Parts: sequence; structure tokens; C-alpha cells
Amino acid sequence: MGDRMKMYLPPKGEPSRRGFLKKGIFGGLVLALGGGGWLFTRKGNEVPLPAGVSNLNAAEYAVVNALVARFAPSGGTFPTTEALGTGAAVDRIFGLLEETTRAELKQLLMLFENALPNFLFGGRTKPFSQLSATEQEDVLGEWRDSSLIVRRTGYNALRGLVLAAYYGNKQTWAAVGYGGPLPGIHDPNAPQWKGGDEPRPIGNGTFLETEEPKGTTP
Repeated sequence: MGDRMKMYLPPKGEPSRRGFLKKGIFGGLVLALGGGGWLFTRKGNEVPLPAGVSNLNAAEYAVVNALVARFAPSGGTFPTTEALGTGAAVDRIFGLLEETTRAELKQLLMLFENALPNFLFGGRTKPFSQLSATEQEDVLGEWRDSSLIVRRTGYNALRGLVLAAYYGNKQTWAAVGYGGPLPGIHDPNAPQWKGGDEPRPIGNGTFLETEEPKGTTP
């Protein structure tokens, strides 16, 4: 995968019975606001999509870019998000998510962007992508510290998404003092078992559970 982060993602397939963001009826209503731009039609920013970005539209990508600017580190020895293409990396992660999770995260992006919930929760009349950096920091702080579990969960979900995209690039490792995997821990050319359903022969490092001899006591 090159510079991309290897991470566990829910398998594609049947959608989950309840999405991980929908915590109760109120959570569902809040997410519905995010998908209901007609409730407040003030349009946010749109960012031209870089080549290869295919899972987010221009409005969603604008919110992602704003979140990347707020969540990813800057200055010092940390590479810039522009140099790493962190926004595009977030888009690639979206493409790996199962359908229900991907749809909910898109709703969550629009919930951050939509001026109506921004006004109801914080008295702001602009979409998130049009707020100043300081105002965006204030919004994120309100979500992080909210008494509503759906807002705290949403904050953590998007922050985790951005940080996974940023630190998944190996060009960031030196900035945090990580020298990369130790030699021998992972060998991409290591032999693989090709015996199909046949049990792998016992070898060094193989754990074999055996029954205790009859008549013995623990």
C-alpha cells in the first residue's frame, strides 16, 4: 500500500443493523439534519477535487480540507498536509469503508457544514467551511466537550479519520521519532502456507494444545 496506512476496517457486505453514530432516536434526528440541506440553504465552500478523488463530492471535500487543517499537526518537522495529500488520503479511506459507515460519515460532514445546526448549537450563521480558523476550533471544541454523546462520537470519528490519513503516511514517522518497523518483524517476501485446508506442519514457534494424561490432577 506504499505510504497508505494499514488499518482495520469493517468488512464490506450487509449493512449493520444500527450505524455506529446513531445512538438512539435523537442521534438519528441530528444526522438527518446533516443530510437535510433544505432546512437551511446557505451554501458552503466547494473545493476542486484533485485527480483520483472519487468518494467525496466538492462540498464534502471542502469540509474534509477544513478538518484536516484543524486536526493535523503543523510546523516544526511535521510535513504539511498539502505535501502529503492528506485530504486525498481521507477520500481513499472513505472508499474502504462499508456502505452504512460511509453514508453516516458523509451525513456527519454535512452536519458540521450545515448552517442550521451550526446556528442551533452555537449561534453561528455560516457553514463550517466559511468560518475562520479560530471559529472552527471553537466549533470542534464544542463537539468534543458536548453533553450529547452523538456530538462527542462524531468528533472522535472525524478526528480519528483525519489522523489515520495523516500518520498513515510514512513521511510523518520521523517527526514523531518512529524509525519504522524493526527488521524481520514484517517480511513481505516471507513464505506463505499454501497447503489449503491441510493443517500446517508443527515447527518452531507453533503452539500445540494437548490433553493432559488421564489420571493426573491439576
